[in-house]
Amino acid sequence: MANSFSAEAVALQVQRARIRLALSKPFLASAVLRLPLVPVLGSRWCPTAATDGYHLFYNPKWVSGLSSYETRGLLAHEVMHVVFGHGERRQNRPPRRWNIACDHAINLMLLEQGFRLPADGMADASYAGLTAEQIYEQLPEDDDASSRRSPHGGDVDCESGLVPEIGVDLVSPDHPSVRPLRTADAPDIERMREIRAELAAEIGTKLQGSAAGAFQRELGALQQSRIDWRALLRVWLTDRLKSDWSSFPFSKKHLHRGLFLPSLGVEAPREVVFAIDTSGSMDDQTLAKLLGELRAFREAFPCRVTLLQADAAIQEVRVFEAMDGVEVPQRMAMKGRGGTDFRPVFQWLAREAPDAVLLYATDGFGAFPKSAPPSPVLWLLTTPHVDATKIPFGACVEIPASIS
Repeated sequence: MANSFSAEAVALQVQRARIRLALSKPFLASAVLRLPLVPVLGSRWCPTAATDGYHLFYNPKWVSGLSSYETRGLLAHEVMHVVFGHGERRQNRPPRRWNIACDHAINLMLLEQGFRLPADGMADASYAGLTAEQIYEQLPEDDDASSRRSPHGGDVDCESGLVPEIGVDLVSPDHPSVRPLRTADAPDIERMREIRAELAAEIGTKLQGSAAGAFQRELGALQQSRIDWRALLRVWLTDRLKSDWSSFPFSKKHLHRGLFLPSLGVEAPREVVFAIDTSGSMDDQTLAKLLGELRAFREAFPCRVTLLQADAAIQEVRVFEAMDGVEVPQRMAMKGRGGTDFRPVFQWLAREAPDAVLLYATDGFGAFPKSAPPSPVLWLLTTPHVDATKIPFGACVEIPASIS
């Protein structure tokens, strides 16, 4: 790193790198020219470079020690954070571990495209082809050495509280240290999503080779992260039970009570079995939210609900009849905490409720049955979870960590 520098000279260096990057890598031209560059001097929260999802911040003193090729690689790195919406996708994951996962995903893609990155950047080839979410699940949960390294090299004072969350080079636009540096034309969240979609569309049409596949996978992870898991759950359940009810004629069984309830129409599943993996993958908050969604669904469709707790064996069975007036509980005491084997639940299902819709809340690590049941299955995958492609049958909905 240079011992002395001129902020004006570094600004010129960055601008030149920006133009050369747009000319040499046309797939990044619109993005790198559209996003504003903001120098940050005298602030410990930006020791190298960072982005708040729109602005590209850089530390002139650190950038002064980079070659022109490394400066281009740095700009491309931050631009890809923006395009992939990495700050938005973090959800409640630990910020620095998430940042590290994103950096591996980006840097591996850029290296494949011939970029030269600053020294000590994170690019473990064993993560090639994985999305940031998949890399995150494979990273050590407590890696102090890695968490204190900038993704561009150099040590960072992460314990001082001066690094604005979201992570080392992913920063929150609302942090007091960042807000004063934002430009007057900074877009709101919805407009920024529109801008990202425009930039992603242009990049996707110009990328070639394996990098094009990696780009689409990472972009797909961005789109998946925005899907409301509750809406998916409701739609999935409703689609499988809505044909079971017709609004006319009303059920005579309840007319004398002044209740105009739907009568049975076409034959379809009339029971939901909710199996809970009690091997340790379910935390109390996630379980409470899932039970709340199940309770709300039962109010709209008063079907029979069976709650199963299971690890390597079934630990508890609780049945709630369609019209018994008993609500699904808000919280449940967990029973089991052993290993995971999915087969006992499917054996119980075949024996006791062969036509039921099955919801299975789990991280997906366990022994599956050899064949799928005839009835629908929805896997509610908690975080972290097995790669969804390893689930042999059924549909999957990913439940974010610490869901709200």
